[in-house]
Amino acid sequence: MDKLQELVNTFSEDDKKEFRIFINRQKSKKQRKDLDLFELINQQISAKDIETKLYKTANKVAYHTLRKRLLKHIADFIVLKQIDDDTTATSSITGLITLSTYLFKNKSYELAWRFLLKAEQTALENEHYELLNTIYHIQLDKSDTEFGLNIEAIYKKWEANKALVNENETANIAYNFIKKELNEIKISGEDKDLEEIINKLLKKHQLNDVVFKRPQILYKVLDLTRRVMLSKKDFYSFEPYVINTYNELIANHGFSKRNHFYKINILYMISHILYRNRKFEKSNFYLQEMFQNMNEYHQTYYQQFFLKYTLLKAANFTYLHHNEKSIELLCGLDEQTVIKLTTEDQLNIKINLSVYYFNQALYKDANILLQTLNHSDNWLEKKMGREWVLKKNIMEILIQYELENIDITLNRIRSFERNFADLQQHKLYSRVFQYLTIIKEIIDSPLLLKDQKFIEYIENTLVKIPVEQEDLQAIAFYSWLKAKMTKSNYYDVLLNIANTSTDK
Repeated sequence: MDKLQELVNTFSEDDKKEFRIFINRQKSKKQRKDLDLFELINQQISAKDIETKLYKTANKVAYHTLRKRLLKHIADFIVLKQIDDDTTATSSITGLITLSTYLFKNKSYELAWRFLLKAEQTALENEHYELLNTIYHIQLDKSDTEFGLNIEAIYKKWEANKALVNENETANIAYNFIKKELNEIKISGEDKDLEEIINKLLKKHQLNDVVFKRPQILYKVLDLTRRVMLSKKDFYSFEPYVINTYNELIANHGFSKRNHFYKINILYMISHILYRNRKFEKSNFYLQEMFQNMNEYHQTYYQQFFLKYTLLKAANFTYLHHNEKSIELLCGLDEQTVIKLTTEDQLNIKINLSVYYFNQALYKDANILLQTLNHSDNWLEKKMGREWVLKKNIMEILIQYELENIDITLNRIRSFERNFADLQQHKLYSRVFQYLTIIKEIIDSPLLLKDQKFIEYIENTLVKIPVEQEDLQAIAFYSWLKAKMTKSNYYDVLLNIANTSTDK
């Protein structure tokens, strides 16, 4: 693929709108060929055709010069956007360093030192030891200027920080080895004691003491572990580990302002795993703590975590007999001007909202909402992942069945079986194919829903033992069949099964 095309393809629709404004910021030209080139690339037109459209006669030199100019605009735009979107202090510190360097060059020493000391303070507060190393080198170099600090004092600060830089580098390298080993467990699908694995890995890489002093490293290890356990759908092993780890950190070290971001993230992890383990009230307890922490220090945290918080809050509502509140929460997100929704955010909102409509038997509303996704499954898979598309497809099959579009239902099932054929032998997805086979059998012979042997077959095939450790999403799909077998309301059946045998 053309490199310029590849860059443009990374832009969301909102990014493209912002870039058009950015490229016209100087308003020096009424007609911009670089913007014309951007629009043609955006239309997926081949490089050969683009050149023809831009120039009446072939002009390779002008065309390549234009490409370079557009590339520079795109690079500048991405850099500025990354700075604007940076919720950490990195961009702020880097900006202060750049500003002080400029002022030193222009002999504005008092102002230069003021900004450099501000950069140092911000870096200390945010544990940016690598940037502190750069700051101390500048201080050492400029110690002989007017308003300069004592060189011995600067050296002592550099020496103490250098030890932290080395510790940080060691921890980050060790983390990557931990990541490698956990990914191997993920691929092999081995069932091992999670806490024992992590403790061995931390000891092996000499991170036992460091990890609790550095919430950033602890969060990265927890996040990686969480991904492994989610891929194995082993939510129950992760729950005690993440809660115990959080409580140990609070008791021994606690969180400060500089690592508040990681505290909020870990609280979300706990809330989410409790939700997946059907402990909805406990999930809400930690979710409320997360919300309180989102409102501390500055608005950035609130903006950054608000959508995650809202989606999980809505998910808990639906299993606590308040599905209408779930719908109300997600419908109200469009009115939120505080947060900027990405394409991924909008897709997640739509898929979750369609589920809540389905719970209320609003099948037409759910169907209309899924039709507004406006993208192929291939595109969605690249954007959201294969499992997300798999679940969307199952939702579409159930909606079409409820709308009594039987031919469409069967076509969707055949399409699913074809597109996901490679997953049929995977132990995590085998039940999905059994589930769809059962739906086809019911369509072919509706009276099977009254056959006791068939009902027993469904329960033996689709329900995991022990039931209290069943995956919540699997319960939702099974509940739909159970409602058909018992001629009951699906949402009532779902609540009954999901809230059975769990410590709320």
